[in-house]
Amino acid sequence: MLWGRLTMAIADEETMDEQDKGHLTYQESKVFHAEPHLCSVYDHPKRRIVTFEVYGLDTQDMLHKQYTYNEFDSLFRFNAELMNPNRKEGRYHWVIARLEIGQVGTERKLRLAAEVTKEVPELPIYETTRKIPTGRMDLKERQRLRDQMDMLNIKREEKIRAKKEASKKKFLEHIFWLQEENKRREREQEAAIAQEREKRYQYQLQVENEEEEAGNKMAVLAKSRRIAAENKDRAHEEKEEEELRTLRIKWKDKDAEKARQIAEARARKERKIIAAEEKAIEDAKLAASTQSKRESAWAGRDKRVKKKQDDSVQKALDLIPEIKRLANLRVERNNEYLQDWNDRRWPIFEAQLERMRDRDAQRNAEGDAVRLYHDQRAIPKKEKTKGKKGKGPKAEKAKAKAEGGKKKKDEEKEGEGEGDGKKDAERIVDGVEAKMREQMAEMKRRTALEEKRTEKIAQKAEKVKKAELKRIDDYKKKVKAAEDAKQHQADERRLILKSKQEEKLKAVERQNEAANRLKNVRERSVLALEQKQLEYLCAH
Repeated sequence: MLWGRLTMAIADEETMDEQDKGHLTYQESKVFHAEPHLCSVYDHPKRRIVTFEVYGLDTQDMLHKQYTYNEFDSLFRFNAELMNPNRKEGRYHWVIARLEIGQVGTERKLRLAAEVTKEVPELPIYETTRKIPTGRMDLKERQRLRDQMDMLNIKREEKIRAKKEASKKKFLEHIFWLQEENKRREREQEAAIAQEREKRYQYQLQVENEEEEAGNKMAVLAKSRRIAAENKDRAHEEKEEEELRTLRIKWKDKDAEKARQIAEARARKERKIIAAEEKAIEDAKLAASTQSKRESAWAGRDKRVKKKQDDSVQKALDLIPEIKRLANLRVERNNEYLQDWNDRRWPIFEAQLERMRDRDAQRNAEGDAVRLYHDQRAIPKKEKTKGKKGKGPKAEKAKAKAEGGKKKKDEEKEGEGEGDGKKDAERIVDGVEAKMREQMAEMKRRTALEEKRTEKIAQKAEKVKKAELKRIDDYKKKVKAAEDAKQHQADERRLILKSKQEEKLKAVERQNEAANRLKNVRERSVLALEQKQLEYLCAH
């Protein structure tokens, strides 16, 4: 079973050369360890993978580095210039400038360095002096060119086949070594199990012998213990009878002492009750005297508070005429300012109004001309002589009646506006009086401590704000680092699962193709056999 799975894994193995990396989008040349390399970039939109391939021009070794689109975008999330995904060539150059070849065990790996390497990538210099055959070519020249083109693919396939066979051979050697190692471990395990089984058997025999000897000793000891226990039980019975006689005598003495203590406790409780009643009477008298003193103090305090409130109200009422005078003075000054403002801006507005009237006159003249143009070419309409919109004598009476009603409503609205103005003025004065009372009541209590309190509160709030902002900043950085790490791990797991699923799908497709091929071969064989039988029957 294990060998079948291993052979299946070998069959499903697919190298980077056999994978579909997409189309070539970018190339640069770079020197790694004094050897020039050609750096190629392949983009596969369907698989959403970007592949960086490095080909050694001297050793002809190829190394690969693949990124998903999300991983590739995460490389530039802190780069303002390359954050835009449309700057593909700049991104490819940025990655190639940081590529390096490192030794991991016995293998060479292509990895991305943190900084730009010493070797600077350059665009590849392609051959520009190749002699291109022009004109007519003979048959030999054409055949030679065709053979060279065929040999390129043949050599490439031979190299790929040789690398694949070498990797499979190495893998099989490793599998054979694992099998031999597994057999050796099994033999060692069986020998250890047999040795352990023998040890346990000897130990079991020794334990049984020791248990038998211990049982004989315990039987002799139990007999001697039983005799000693019987003697001890008789001595205990005699001692218990003597102790019971002494206990009865002690119980009688305790009962007499307990009765005496109960009588003393009852007498003491009666004395306490009498003392408590006397104290309650004295406390009631003291509370009555205290309450009378408290009520007299409350009456004096109420008088002082009422006098203070009356003085505050009188002071507020004395301020009302001054407030009204200041309000009237403010209104007069506002009116003077508005009059002056109107005198200064009126010439400008007059000129603007004159220009507006000229434009309206031009607009009306143009509208009259258009209307006259249409009226001259329109069909005459029948005039309406009834209703509000008619032109007869009845229509004129209805219009006059409607205008009279409208004028009466306007006069009523003007009268209501004047009454509302008086009410608003009285409401403003009442609000000012209430506000002055509240300010005078709160002024003495808050004036002394307000400034100090506000200053201390501001200092404490600033200190707390700074500490909170620092803590929030630190917490954000910590959460962001944790989220980035989780996202990176999730992307890696997603990529591994995706690659496994793709490998399974490819294996299923290969199996289906093989089954379909065998089915087609079988059907063709059956058809050929039936055809032969028909021919044989027709011939005979």
